[in-house]
Parts: sequence; C-alpha cells; structure tokens
Amino acid sequence: MMDSYLGDELLVETNHEVLRHLENCAACRSELAARRGLLAQMRLAFKTAPESQMNQAFAVRLRNDLRETALRPSIWEKWKKGSFSGSRLLAATAACLLLMSLFGVVWFNQSPSPDNIAVSDENQTDNPAELSRPTKSPVTQAVQIAWREITHSAVGDHKNCALDFRLEEEPITLKKAAEKYGKFNRDLDKTIAASLNEIFPEKQLGKTSDKIQIFEAHSCVFEGRRFAHVILLYHSRRISVLVTEADFPGETDGEIYSEATEGMFVARFRTARHAVFVVSNSTAAENVIIAQKLSPAVRRHVEKAESGA
Repeated sequence: MMDSYLGDELLVETNHEVLRHLENCAACRSELAARRGLLAQMRLAFKTAPESQMNQAFAVRLRNDLRETALRPSIWEKWKKGSFSGSRLLAATAACLLLMSLFGVVWFNQSPSPDNIAVSDENQTDNPAELSRPTKSPVTQAVQIAWREITHSAVGDHKNCALDFRLEEEPITLKKAAEKYGKFNRDLDKTIAASLNEIFPEKQLGKTSDKIQIFEAHSCVFEGRRFAHVILLYHSRRISVLVTEADFPGETDGEIYSEATEGMFVARFRTARHAVFVVSNSTAAENVIIAQKLSPAVRRHVEKAESGA
C-alpha cells in the first residue's frame, strides 16, 4: 500500500490505518522514507533532463507573442483611434448588438423571481475589508508582467555580460548596432561619458580609484532581447547602463523607479519607445543617483533618435 499512500490514492479510512501502523513500525517508516526519496530523485531527474527543457528561442517567441496579444488594442480603442473602416465598424457594431440581445434573453430566463430570492443574515457584512476588491484590468496585469520580464532580462544581461561573460551571441559595436537595430545606439557611450562628471562630482577630482568611468560599451543580446550596453566602473564594481525597446504603456516618462531584485539594485526610467536600466550591486542610493544624473542626457539622446532627428 506504500506506493498508493505516497500517490495519495487511498481512501481516508485506509490512510488512517496506514498512519497508525507507521506509528508502531520502524521498518515500514524506513521503507516509506526510502521510497519517498526515490520518487523525489526521479522527479528531479526528469525535470532537469536536457530533453525536458524548453527551447530557449521558443520560450522567447512565446513570451513576446503573449505580450503582443495582451497589449493588442481592443475594439473600443481601435474605434476611438479611427482604425476601423466603415464596413468593419458596422460589422463590429452588429456583432455587439447581437451579443447584447443574447445576453438579455439568457439573463431574463435565468434571473430568479422576487418570490424565490432569500437573503441570509449570515452572508451579510458591515466590514468593508471583507467586500470584494476591484481587480486590475488585463492590460494593467500584462504591462506589469512585461516590465517584470524586461527587468529580469536587464539583470540577466548585467550578470552574464558585465560580470561573467556567458552570452551565447558575441556583442557588436554600438556603431554597427545603430545601422541594424536603431539610431539610439550611436554615440550612446559618448553621451554617458559627458554626464559622468555630474555623478559624485566631489569624487571625480580625487584619485582614479574613486572616479566613475566607462569600462566598455557595445550592443549585446540576452534571452532574445537586445540591449545597448554601457558598463561603468566605480570602486572596482561594474555598473550596467542598458537601453532596450519597450513600446508599451504603464509608466510616466519622467519618473525613476527603483527596486531590488535577484540580488541586484535596479533603477529605471523610460522614453516613448525605450526603457533605460541602471543595474549594480552597489548601494540602492548610489544606484538611484547614477540613474538620476544620467537620465536627462540619455533621455534626450534616445528621444532624438526616436524622432528621427
């Protein structure tokens, strides 16, 4: 009965009999523990087997497809923007009216009459905390998930590129990236270099080890997402400034958001179509200061590229 017990396949009464037996039988307890350990090892071996792993390229495509679907404008949003042609608008309106009519018929047939409605005092409450709370809209949830995913990629790029070079694809120069992947890449390192004196200015005049300076600049890919990557060096610590496309709503352009995740501090801000991350294992305060000081120049640089100027 041990395998059935471990698989939670026994009746409640039988489970109680097994438990009573185990209380007084050391041999069965030892055997049960051995079988439980064997099952755990088998599950782990199956879970970590190479043939059981999801193809990384497929995972990236799936995540992007889900995000695109979740953020796709609704019929109402398309109508407000005038995206519908006359015939498509008439068809959509007719479909909505038909659905409303069907809903009305179903509601009329299924709604209880006043004679059949019973109100129980036990189901009523005066405590506002027990009332149902409004849930976030699907679009809001999708945007939050998208930000979590892109932040995860930024931290992963910092760890796997700036700290330990473990990228599957060789980085390219910012100049080459500007030709292939967007003008914002061009001279991004020069824009950041011009702003470095504004970060901890009292230390920039001291010895070299106290200065914040550019260590490396390139364009790289982590888990299918491409970043313009400028690596700063400060007190022997590497700090990543990462810029990537992020064309979805949900945050104010002028604000800087800060969080601690995956053992790193992350400060971020955005432009119309791009997100900028500052990632490091420095202090949270220093990380935010760097983002604040870089924000005006980097934002102007990226927005100029976005406008095509």
